Order: sequence, then structure tokens, then C-alpha cells
Amino acid sequence: GPPPPPPRPAPPRLIAQLSSALLSYCRLLTAGLPTGVPAASPASRAVAGRGGEGGGGGDEGPAAAVAAEVVAEADEQTRRLERQRAALHVLRTFSPREAARDRVGWGASLQAVVEKIGLDSAAQRRFAALLEELHAHDVDSLCVRAASAAFVRDSLGGRHGLLARLRDAAEHARCALPMEHFAAARSCLDEAFEHVCDYISVKVVFGDLRASLLLGLYAPSPHAARISAPLRTLDGTLGALHRMLPTEWTRRRVLFHVFRATCAAFEAVLLDPSSVRDYALDDVTVFSHDLRLMQDFFVAENEVGEPQGVTHVEAEECLASLKLLLGILDTRSEVLVELIARPASISTTLVGHQNFRQHELYVLLAGKVLSKRTDSAARSWKAAPVRGAVS
Repeated sequence: GPPPPPPRPAPPRLIAQLSSALLSYCRLLTAGLPTGVPAASPASRAVAGRGGEGGGGGDEGPAAAVAAEVVAEADEQTRRLERQRAALHVLRTFSPREAARDRVGWGASLQAVVEKIGLDSAAQRRFAALLEELHAHDVDSLCVRAASAAFVRDSLGGRHGLLARLRDAAEHARCALPMEHFAAARSCLDEAFEHVCDYISVKVVFGDLRASLLLGLYAPSPHAARISAPLRTLDGTLGALHRMLPTEWTRRRVLFHVFRATCAAFEAVLLDPSSVRDYALDDVTVFSHDLRLMQDFFVAENEVGEPQGVTHVEAEECLASLKLLLGILDTRSEVLVELIARPASISTTLVGHQNFRQHELYVLLAGKVLSKRTDSAARSWKAAPVRGAVS
């Protein structure tokens, strides 16, 4: 007769192998994103090499060895994602050259211009390299990564998912699963998925829409270039994203990240440190109108008032600092200087937001607004030797 089938690995061994396979997948999922993924560590190579072994019976020694390697590789994956998040943080604002844009007169020397815009700075070169990497990725391939990660995630969970079947097998064999090791691998998968969604948002907002949104919005004045034009371009991009992402949950996660990135770009525009944008107190009316337009665009309620995109809770979370900033932009410099000097008085301007984080953020944003203004109160504040907690 036919030979008997080989013995199945015990559930603890299987869960260890599944954990190592998940971490190998996480490396592939984030491969090539700035700052690039380093070569696999010795621990990860050992995990990859052992992942396909059959294992035997109830021997928990090999499972324990793989589990230890899973923990080491999970730590390395976490550090890798931290480096990649740092790269994205650099891209979420103006480059040193863009931040130094100025209406330089013809009388300025060439050396002064070079120093002003930072043509030769290491920070500018690093930014340019990261932006080039960002443009090298296309949205289609990034959406494939997000969709595949969501599929793996769904395959693990649910009543009939792989994890549920392993639990049943462990209960039948009367053995415990090393779930703490699987939890570390599963956490890495969730973080890698969110990072890919975040990268898609930075690619769309700070890459593809950089010229019209970050550099073009409200330049040279708020009435010259409104947010409606970037939103029209974004509408086409989001339509393409909707077609490429197969599940509603995945689409909503990507949309949330795009909305958060758009809010970050809007805030960067309002705090533009260069002198190419001129704002007045009454411009806040334009900003408030565009902010509502942007919120309605991403929430997109249906005929019964249900949000079809970003939820109201998510929208409020992303818009909190922007709304705080609009209140600051609508405040005269003399009042801002007084509020910064006496932070306790800020409470009267933060009805419903009486917490330390809001106070801290208010002082920080007020300092940035004053640094950009050129009226006498702002100039006196900037000339003062000590400016409290804000510089």
C-alpha cells in the first residue's frame, strides 16, 4: 500500500513557523521604501531557513529556538520601520530650499542667494534623494502591497481563519500555543500595513501634488490659488485608489492616511516659513472655507448623512491642530505675545480643550505664526533675547 503520510508538526511548531513567515513577509512588504531595508540579519536568515522544515511530533525544542529568533527579528523589523518613518517625516514638509524661498532683489550677491536657499546643504541633498525615491514608486504597486497585506491579515483572523484552526488543533492535542511570539509578528504585520498606507499618502500628497498643494496653494496670496484645484486633482487619484484596493476596509484606511497627509500639507502651507506667501488677519475666512471644503470632500456623506469616506471622529482627530491654528491666525500679534508670556491665560481661548497638550501646541503654533509675521509686535517679540518656550 501507499506509504503513511509524514507526521504533522505540532501546533507550537506551526505557530512558530507562521510567526517567522509573517516577519519574512513584512520585510518584503516594506522593501525598498526610504530609507531602504538593510540586508537580512543573521537571525532573520535563520528564520527563513527554518521556516520550511517539517518538524516532528511534539518536540518543542526546535519551536522554542524559532520563537527566540522570531522575537529578535520582530525587534529588527520595528527598528527598520522606525527608520522608514523618519524618512517620511522629512518629506512631510518643505525642503530647506523651499523653506528659504524669498523675493530676492537683483542687488543681492550670488553668494547670498546660495546661502539663503541652501543649495549646497547636506539637508537639502538628503531631502532631494528621498524625494527622488518617493517619485520612483508608482501608486499602483504600492496599492498592491497594501491589498496583499490586508489579505494576509484577513486570512489570519475570523472564525475560519488560519489562527482559529491552529487554536482548534492545539486544543485537540492538549498543548499551549506560544501566542506571545505570534503576537509580536502580528503586530509587525499591522505596523507594516499602516506604514504602506502612510507611504501611499505621502506619495500622493507630498509627491504627486507637491507643486499644486504644498508649493502652489495660497501663493502668492490666499485669493490667488484656492484649495479647489488640488482637490480636483486628488479626486481623480482617489478614484484610481478605489479601483485598485479590493476591500472597503483597506480603502478606508488608505483614505484616512491621505486625509491626514492633506491636513499636514495644509498646516505646512499656513506656517510656510518662506516669504512667498503673504497672509492678513481677514484671510482666515478663506482658510476656514477651504478647510470645510476639504473636510466635506473626504467625509463625503450620503443622502442620509452617513460618511462614505473618513469618519467624523477621524476627521476631528486630524483637524484638531488645524482648527487651533486658524484661531491663532485670527488673533492679533499683541494678543499672541501676551498669551505666550502668560500661558495660563490660554485657557480662555481653548473652551472644551482644557488639557496640557493643547496648551503646549497653542504656544508652539503661536510662536511659529509670530516668527512669520512682520508687524511691530511680532518684530519686537522676535528681537527679544528670551521668548519663553518657543524659539
